[in-house]
Amino acid sequence: MQRVSRVVDRRAGRRGFLRSSAMAATAMAVAPVAYAVRPTTAEAAIILCKGHQCSPGALCCDGYSEFCCKLTGENLCPPHTIVAGWWKVDGSDFCGLDGPSPRYYLDCNYTCDDRAGCQCRSNGFCDRDCTPAKCQCSGGCDTRKSECTRFRYGQCNQGTCVGQLMCRIVTCVPPWTWDPACASAPVLSDPGTRWHDRPCLHDGFNDIPPKAHYAPAVAWMADEGITSGIKDDLFGPDLPVTRAQFATFLWRYEGRPTAEPATVDPPWTGNQFNDVDADAYYAPAVAWMVAQEITSGRAPGRFDPDSGVSRAQSIVFLHRLAGEPQGSAAITFSDVGSDTWYRGALAWALEHNISWWEVHSTFEPDQPATRAEIAALLYGYHQRPPEPVEEPVDEGAATVAAP
Repeated sequence: MQRVSRVVDRRAGRRGFLRSSAMAATAMAVAPVAYAVRPTTAEAAIILCKGHQCSPGALCCDGYSEFCCKLTGENLCPPHTIVAGWWKVDGSDFCGLDGPSPRYYLDCNYTCDDRAGCQCRSNGFCDRDCTPAKCQCSGGCDTRKSECTRFRYGQCNQGTCVGQLMCRIVTCVPPWTWDPACASAPVLSDPGTRWHDRPCLHDGFNDIPPKAHYAPAVAWMADEGITSGIKDDLFGPDLPVTRAQFATFLWRYEGRPTAEPATVDPPWTGNQFNDVDADAYYAPAVAWMVAQEITSGRAPGRFDPDSGVSRAQSIVFLHRLAGEPQGSAAITFSDVGSDTWYRGALAWALEHNISWWEVHSTFEPDQPATRAEIAALLYGYHQRPPEPVEEPVDEGAATVAAP
């Protein structure tokens, strides 16, 4: 084969390095006519992927399926597909805030047509013509295949019959939190995909499950410019929020106003906290909060910007931002006493459905609030109905007696 490849190489004017390469010999073994007759490279002669002649290393030929975001623009399973399984890759830098962390890949398989004749086989797959799948590399050699593979790991939607694998999505949170239809076992690994990536995977937060109750709140905060996340593609939903961060969130929500004080006695003269540097990113936000009497700090001269904002504090800050209106909702939390300093704010928040909890028996007021909780809280505040405005009484108006 090496001798034949040298002859063909001279005749076709190919690059000299192919004379001694195994690729040239393999080309002659697999596609001798194409390699000998056409003025093309050995690589193109032996690699024909989904109708494309590609060179070695082409994504179309590497055996993996394409990311959904490359095909549809979203890191979600497209319509008419479901998550059929997942695998895990350890040591990925894509998901790490402080170092390498696990990254999870989820396969989106076509669901099967419900028309007559489309029955589920014993292997969990329907016939190929029961889905609209068309095996292809839609973007050419630099796009991985889609709608080709009949395979599933099977930890998700186990009772649903599926067809070909259309594409895959990526998440930095466990698949069973990304999609409740996924089981937590078995844990399968494919380290060969550790560095598979696409720019579109970083267009949103990969650690926000799409079905999480706080997902709309996080998307709203990002769209409004209230937060940009811990990294471009990581929000950090479980991380605690500091007092400095919460002040900044409120300030950005209000449109980054200047610190024009409300009625303050004695007159307000600016940040009066020794622990708030004038050039700190949160300094304008803290100055504004003080001016609006939303906070007076932890102690004289101390704002304590790096400590976590508690659940009770976050409720009270929002209540003060709203002007401290009265609330009449019943409080059923077992750990909220009748004389707690935040009870009025909590009653108001409950009345307007400003919350992050779903069904809980305790409030845990001193627990540090997480970024997901603060997002849900601020989103609920934004969506609350306007406070009723009392009409002024015209004492000079004539009184008309009822008939």
